[in-house]
Amino acid sequence: MSIFNLFGQKKPTSDPYWEYDQAVHFQAKLNTAEYYTSSGFDFAWFVLEPMSEYIGDLKGELKKGKTLSYGQKALYYWWYVDAQVTNGGFTQFYFNDYGKYVPTIINAMKYIGDENMAELVNRSYEIYLKENKKIKDARLGGMEAFSNLYKEITDFDELDNEYYEINEVTMKNIENYIRKNPNEFGVDENGKTFETDFSGELKTFYTGEIIKEIIKEIIPLSKGVISGTYQSFYSNGKTKEIIHYLNGEATGEREEFHESGNPKHSAKIDTDKKLLEHKIYHENGQLKKLEFKTIQDDKRIGEYKEWYENGQLAESGTYISGNERGGEWLEFYNNGNKKVKAEFKDRKFILHNCWSEDGTQTLTNGTGIYIFEYSYWEGDLIRNENEYKDYQRNGKQYTYKNGIISLYQEMENDDEHGITRNYDEDGKLTEETIYENGVKKSSKIIK
Repeated sequence: MSIFNLFGQKKPTSDPYWEYDQAVHFQAKLNTAEYYTSSGFDFAWFVLEPMSEYIGDLKGELKKGKTLSYGQKALYYWWYVDAQVTNGGFTQFYFNDYGKYVPTIINAMKYIGDENMAELVNRSYEIYLKENKKIKDARLGGMEAFSNLYKEITDFDELDNEYYEINEVTMKNIENYIRKNPNEFGVDENGKTFETDFSGELKTFYTGEIIKEIIKEIIPLSKGVISGTYQSFYSNGKTKEIIHYLNGEATGEREEFHESGNPKHSAKIDTDKKLLEHKIYHENGQLKKLEFKTIQDDKRIGEYKEWYENGQLAESGTYISGNERGGEWLEFYNNGNKKVKAEFKDRKFILHNCWSEDGTQTLTNGTGIYIFEYSYWEGDLIRNENEYKDYQRNGKQYTYKNGIISLYQEMENDDEHGITRNYDEDGKLTEETIYENGVKKSSKIIK
C-alpha cells in the first residue's frame, strides 16, 4: 500500500521539489584538489556547500531547486535527513517540518540505487502520518511539548537505530554516484569537466599577473581516483604538503611544511598499522607536540609531549583514551623550571606540587596555591588562582578574564561553602550567592 493512502492521506498530485529543468542545470565551480582529496561527509559537504549557497532559502528550493539534477537533489535533501536524525532522531526531523521533503527524498534515494534508505524513510513517514496530530500539537507547545514527543511516540526509536547503522552506507552511495557522474554536480576552476577515468599526474598552477605557471599541486590519479603521493606547493615553489593516498583514501601518512621550508606537521602509521604518530612543529622547525592516535577512532592514546619554541619541554603525560589522561602529568615553564607535578587517577586531577616561574614552590603535597592560565582564542586569557588543602580546593578561588575578575568562590573540600560572587565583563558585581557544603542557601542579584 502506498504511504500516501494510509490513514486517509492522499498522494500529492505533484512534487515541486522533484521537478528538474535540464536546460537551466546548475553546476558549481569546484576546487580540483579538494574534489580528489576529500572523502565521506567532508566530500559531501564540499559538493553541497556551493549548492546550498546558490539555493539560499526555502523560497529558493521551489524556484532554483528546479535547476538541480536528480543526483544533486539526492545529496541536497538527504542532508536534511542526516542532520536532523543524527541530532534528534526522526522525531526531530518531523517536528521541524521536514516531512514535506519525504517524497523527494524517497525518489532521490531510489534514483541513486539506495533502496534501503528509501525504504527506511518510507517507514518513518508511515509513522509520521499516523502520529501527525500529536506532532502538529507539539509544535504549538514549544520545547517542552517537543521533549514529551519522545515519550508519546516510541515507534521512531527502532528506526533511529536502523538509521545510525546505514547512514554511512548512504553517504558512500552518494559519493560513488558523484564520482561516477561528476559533471552533474560541477566543473573545475577553469570550467572544465572532471575526467572519470584519467590516470597519471594531474597538475594545478598558480595564476595571476605576478605568479605564472608555478605548480600548486600534483595529484596522482588512477582511473579518476587519487592513489599515490599528493604534493602541494607554496607560490615560492617550496613544498607545502605531502599526503599519501590509496584508492581514494588518505593512509594517515602526511607531512606539512611552513613557507620557510621548516616542518609544520607530520603523521605516520607505525609498523603494526594500529598507531599514528602525530607531530606538530613551531615555525622555526622546533618540535612542538608529539602524540599518538588510533587509526580506527582518531583518538590520542599513549605518550603525549609538548615543547616550547625554544625546545624546552612544556608538558608530558599519557592519554588512556581520546580526551582522558592517566598517570603522572608534568608541566614546565619555558625557562626550564618546574611548573606542575600531578596525576590523573580515576578521572580525577590530583595536584601534588606547583611552582611559580622563578622556582618558588606554591603548593606542596596537595596544599597551597595553584595558579594556571589558558586561552580559548587569541586575545582571551583566563587566569585561575585556587587555594588547596589536602589535595582539595579549600579557601578562596579567583577567576580573572583578561585581568578583570569574573568569579570569586569560597570552598571547602571541593564544594562551594560560603560566598560566591559573579562579575560582569567590566568587573562589576552582578550576583552574590551563599552556599553551605555545596548547597545553595540564598542568592541576590546586584543591580
